[in-house]
Amino acid sequence: MRHFKGLSENEINNFFHIPPNEFSKTTDKLKLGIALGATLYIPGLMSNFSLKFVENSFENLTSGIICLEDSISDNDLIEAENNVVEQLRTLAEAIEEHSSLQNNLPLLFLRIRNTEQLLRLSRELGNSLGLITGIVFPKCNSNNASDFFSCLESLNKEKSFSLYGLPIIETKEIIYKESRQEELQKLYAIFLHYERLILTIRVGATDFSSLFSLRRPYNRTVYQLQLIVDCLTEILNTFNRYDNNFIISGPVFEYFDTKSEKILFEEVQLDLLNGFYGKTCIHPNQINIVNAVYPVSKETFDDASMIAGNRYVTNGVLRSPTKNKMNEVKPHYSWAIKILAQAEIYGVLNENVTTHDFIGYIKNL
Repeated sequence: MRHFKGLSENEINNFFHIPPNEFSKTTDKLKLGIALGATLYIPGLMSNFSLKFVENSFENLTSGIICLEDSISDNDLIEAENNVVEQLRTLAEAIEEHSSLQNNLPLLFLRIRNTEQLLRLSRELGNSLGLITGIVFPKCNSNNASDFFSCLESLNKEKSFSLYGLPIIETKEIIYKESRQEELQKLYAIFLHYERLILTIRVGATDFSSLFSLRRPYNRTVYQLQLIVDCLTEILNTFNRYDNNFIISGPVFEYFDTKSEKILFEEVQLDLLNGFYGKTCIHPNQINIVNAVYPVSKETFDDASMIAGNRYVTNGVLRSPTKNKMNEVKPHYSWAIKILAQAEIYGVLNENVTTHDFIGYIKNL
């Protein structure tokens, strides 16, 4: 799997100083968390998603979440579960017949409702569960998080493969100010205990907004909803510290028509600026816009390389290669390490190429 796999070799050379590297579910966990990028929601009732993967219909998609939670009404749940089992079995059979399909299959995740459902589906899926990279835990709080991860840990011991957990922080205990700090600290302790299992932490800005009867319009980013951004900031403050290995994914953007593309592009840039990596997407139109933000500029890559490369030579200040800023090894080192991981996964743009140049091209492919 590689980002921007729909680009030809000539197009890659035109845009990239260093092309994106391949990755898979066995990639180092930190890099894999960064690699998820635009993660497409796939409703569990979609009857043909296995065929779409076989035919490579989502050309630049590298990760998808098959959803059995909020996207499915309670009345349709059994039908959706049966469909997911059938589609994954069909996909497993197709890969068994044509092993090369595995190379183009995006990383797949299953969003469940509870541990009982997870255990039931794992029995029905059998070896087909091996197509899944991780399990998404919705509405994760201090009351259910340990049960989620304990169940996942037990399941991994039974199988010949390992599944990651992707908890979603989106409940009232986090958004309500009077309970936020206590809940964040409880979750932090649980997540730290199960850190080896956590690929990304996800946040549910839509659920947060609903608790205040809010919904942002198409022409506003989530960062303009002050009640929500205050909470997102505290989540980042808790889980995004340099001495942890957590990757936090940005909140979903609910609009997918062309008039909202500029705002989505702006929001993803703000996600990255504030420390989020990746974003949940609800429509294929969003995939290229989200992922196009993550290739690293040549100047940024050179700064990060200088800082990381001089850690054991000097821990003082260095003049940047472009002679326009200072690079301080001690305070900038943790930033540099993540930039280099991001560059390895998404590539480094040519010196004369900007993010705007790249997105202008790739979203119109």
